[in-house]
Amino acid sequence: MFLVFAASLIAYRVDGHPITKEAFISRYRLDKMERADWLWTLAMIVFSVVFITALSFTAKLLKSIPLFSPHPLFPPDMVDITNNLKLGVLFEMPLQGEWWLIAVYFIGWFLNIAGEEFWYRGWMLPRQEVAFGKYAWIINGLMFNFQHTFQPWNMLAMLPGSLFISYAVQRQRKTWMSIIWHGLVNVSLLIFIIQGAIG
Repeated sequence: MFLVFAASLIAYRVDGHPITKEAFISRYRLDKMERADWLWTLAMIVFSVVFITALSFTAKLLKSIPLFSPHPLFPPDMVDITNNLKLGVLFEMPLQGEWWLIAVYFIGWFLNIAGEEFWYRGWMLPRQEVAFGKYAWIINGLMFNFQHTFQPWNMLAMLPGSLFISYAVQRQRKTWMSIIWHGLVNVSLLIFIIQGAIG
């Protein structure tokens, strides 16, 4: 996660952009969110949650194929967090009193979201628009989806959401939309860890 975040910043300099706040905001499309952008962000959250839920059956099908099945040593909640999460336990580790996990997960949460969104939607998508025009969102969404090959059984369920996120960001030209979407989608596990540490 740190490497992707670092790569997104290094790419900015390799492209020859000046190190100024204004230039960075402009290049990475971090302009102020307008009302329409917030509505699109809400649509992104709803769309991705609805489709990953509706297509969850594909994960069961893919897990039955050796190429897509999880490694036998994967903890059950890593394979299917929705159905296997136990209160106060994460990846077979009791959470109560483990306050350090909150800081570690928060850092990972930030680097994951900032890294992936700066890389895919901030740096890569504008370049793909030059190469692929109005169809850039398809290429971007597919690349983002295939990055998640560490959970290949979820890739079909994630695909519609991955494509829609890239479409919405390309349409509105606002990277903040995917940053907010990604942050809110992933924040539930941070809340779960905090609750578990409290006990």
